[in-house]
Amino acid sequence: MGYLSMARMLSLLLTLLLTSQSTTGIAAEVPSYAIGVLAKRGESITLQRWSATADYLTQQIEDARFRIVPLPFEAIEPAIQTQQIDFLLANSGIYIKAEHDFRAFRIATLINKVGDYGVNRFGGVIFTRKDNTALQRLSDLKGTRFGAVNPTSLGGFLMARRELLSHEIDIDKQTTLHFFGTHDAVVDAVTRGEVDAGTVRTDTLEQMSASGLVQLHEIKVLNLQTNQGFPYLISTQLYPEWPLAALPHTAKSLDEKVSIALLKMPQDHPAAVASRIFGWTVPANYEPVHELYRSLNIPPHKRLPPNLIEWTEHHPIATFMTLASVVLIIISLVLLSENNRRLRNTQQRLSQTIGKLKSTESKLKENLSQLQESENKFTQLAESALDGIIMLDPQGKIEFWNPAAGKIFGYTSEQATNLAIEQWLPSDQPENPILDSIGNGDTPLAGTLLELEAMRKSGDRFPAEAAISSVTQDRGQHVICLIRDITQRKIIEAEREQLALQRTQHHKMTALAQLADGIAHEINTPIQTINNNLNFIEEAHQDSHDLISTYLALTDAIENNSDLSSKLETCNEKREEIDLDYLKDEVTTTIQQCLQGTEQVSRIVRSMRIFTSDSAVHEATDLNKLIRDIVGISRYQWEQIAELETDLDETLPLVTCSPSEMHQALINILMNAVQALEEKSKQGSGKITISSRRQELYAELAISDNGDGIPESAQEKIFNPFFTTRDVGEGTGQGLTLSHDIVVRKHHGKLDFSTEAGIGTTFRLQLPLDQAD
Repeated sequence: MGYLSMARMLSLLLTLLLTSQSTTGIAAEVPSYAIGVLAKRGESITLQRWSATADYLTQQIEDARFRIVPLPFEAIEPAIQTQQIDFLLANSGIYIKAEHDFRAFRIATLINKVGDYGVNRFGGVIFTRKDNTALQRLSDLKGTRFGAVNPTSLGGFLMARRELLSHEIDIDKQTTLHFFGTHDAVVDAVTRGEVDAGTVRTDTLEQMSASGLVQLHEIKVLNLQTNQGFPYLISTQLYPEWPLAALPHTAKSLDEKVSIALLKMPQDHPAAVASRIFGWTVPANYEPVHELYRSLNIPPHKRLPPNLIEWTEHHPIATFMTLASVVLIIISLVLLSENNRRLRNTQQRLSQTIGKLKSTESKLKENLSQLQESENKFTQLAESALDGIIMLDPQGKIEFWNPAAGKIFGYTSEQATNLAIEQWLPSDQPENPILDSIGNGDTPLAGTLLELEAMRKSGDRFPAEAAISSVTQDRGQHVICLIRDITQRKIIEAEREQLALQRTQHHKMTALAQLADGIAHEINTPIQTINNNLNFIEEAHQDSHDLISTYLALTDAIENNSDLSSKLETCNEKREEIDLDYLKDEVTTTIQQCLQGTEQVSRIVRSMRIFTSDSAVHEATDLNKLIRDIVGISRYQWEQIAELETDLDETLPLVTCSPSEMHQALINILMNAVQALEEKSKQGSGKITISSRRQELYAELAISDNGDGIPESAQEKIFNPFFTTRDVGEGTGQGLTLSHDIVVRKHHGKLDFSTEAGIGTTFRLQLPLDQAD
């Protein structure tokens, strides 16, 4: 341990000691308990993630307060030794060492959250930069610079070390190791090229990608594993997730209260959301972690030095000399007192045997007591759990059925023992993982949450959420199912979807109302032109009619041999009067203007039909045409405020999207730019630019304005529902929220912005192109 690490550890211990003393003096009547948490991504992130859990336990458990103490790797053991923490939340490797060295006892295992699923296992991922063509497989790591978190980090070093040993690569001898202290620092070191490759625990890359700290397409995973049901990138075996352990000096009654409170934590509770977990489950089996430490020969499973036989094989000369001396001594002793030697040896062996028997008996009693205590705790936890807990034997017969399962299904535990599995889990479902797991020892979805249809005693079917795991016993593979009735949640989700649909429709009608004046103006202009032209055509037609009548009279006179000169003179006078040459040119132009006006009206009507359509059907869409439509339909809103320019890539391929929804998203962003330029319009300097480009696998649309920019205080909330920078009554605060929802959630695209005070704002909308393009 270096000087800086030692100083950091002493500083942390001093802080813990002062915190403990000050807390005792402030509220002696309400004890405070410290939860030490491994700060794998740094102290601030640890506090942000787990402080809500401490608050949750304080609310759930009377006469107790809880607080979070972030601990780096090197500070955990000193904090346990000096009893500066009461509970420990750390990786599984640190836990088994604390269990061995300090008798720590696990009371719950966390379930990580992945989208809508939960996982209670994790592993390690070995990765490099995608542009590093020299590294394609694990064997290429020999002679490279390799980054890891800490020598004691399970997911950030030890899992990868074991995996590389299985491929005959000694990471300690065949690479140059660099330890960076946190998982984020390892990822940064690899992406910056400080090391050639590195390892972190699963979910680190995904979390950093979600936060914008790393781009997954720039990462290459070595020895990529495809574990069915596991959602993260992984290179190693899977091991149980972090446990929460109680230290031996805490009261067992408090341990039970903490365990029950965590098991009862709903998955949507703010504490679960803040810590990005799905909740907690009963303590997992950590034997796979023990096996890893045995295979690496590290504490608490470090093997003893070689025994006598191995020593003699490696030191033959010393062995011979020793044996010769021993033989001489033995011969001397035999000659002096053979009988006494035998008696003493016999007595000594007997004493040792008796001592071993007593020690074995004592350990056996202790193990039986711990087993009974563990069984009692499990029974209490199972009976107090809100979720149904069901255990099935290898034949599918119910062995355990807790009270919560009875409330869900309507059967008592006695009735449940005679139930066939089809009576509470219908067999006509397309997929039935519980039935698939019985008898064959294969549980493909172990450790994940899944939804299925269950059936009550009354015969009513209901949606349920289940977590499946398996336990191997003497009689074979047993299946454990944790099941939850999610009927109310499904109802709430349906209501939320309906409310979201109503909100979208309301905003669409609000936007339509805002565009109404402009649409009326856009339609009125061509209609007025058509009306004026038709009046002109009517007058021209009347004049043409008079001229035709005069020409007919002329032809009649020719046929009757009448006086032609007067008739011809009349025709010429009429021709000059109506300006026939002018009519010949202008009538054609007027008719063309009428046709253009009707086409403009039709185009506006078509745009309005697209905008007001409720259809969310995705189809191949010309984004450039969509831009021209919204520019035309909103002309009345912007033409008095700003100059609008378009810069469209005419080679842009068609994009599969909902024209109606994308029309609404673009209108919202354009109206936002118009509103930003209302003040500048008084100076006549407002300008809006709309462009389209192809950016690799995306079609990018950009809408820019030269307004005053978005205030820094509003930038983080710009896409929040009901947030607006305008005065009360001048906006719903929904436009950008709906645009973000349409682009990101419904079309799997991207919507972001850049802004600079006094310069303006640009919103960039990216939609994925079809792979064929």
